[in-house]
Amino acid sequence: MFIAQPYYARMSTSAEVRSLAHIPVIYEPAPSVPPHWEYHVLTIDPQEASLPNEEQLNTFGREGWVLAGLLDERMTGKGKLIHYYLVRQAKE
Repeated sequence: MFIAQPYYARMSTSAEVRSLAHIPVIYEPAPSVPPHWEYHVLTIDPQEASLPNEEQLNTFGREGWVLAGLLDERMTGKGKLIHYYLVRQAKE
């Protein structure tokens, strides 16, 4: 509830100034157990197999997998494989 007051009545000379508007606080129940994750690594040698196409990536997406990272060993000069790191929330 807000009560309209003249401008001069709202001015305060003290160091403590309080707002007339009430700000509600909403508490939501937080999960007591943190989520569990499962991981999948798709490793491909591009010299022997083709990279995942749109259909294969969509299949992973429908299953709940999200691409979390990618490591191309060819960029480091220490290998020839490509690793796709996928993560999804574990089904309990």
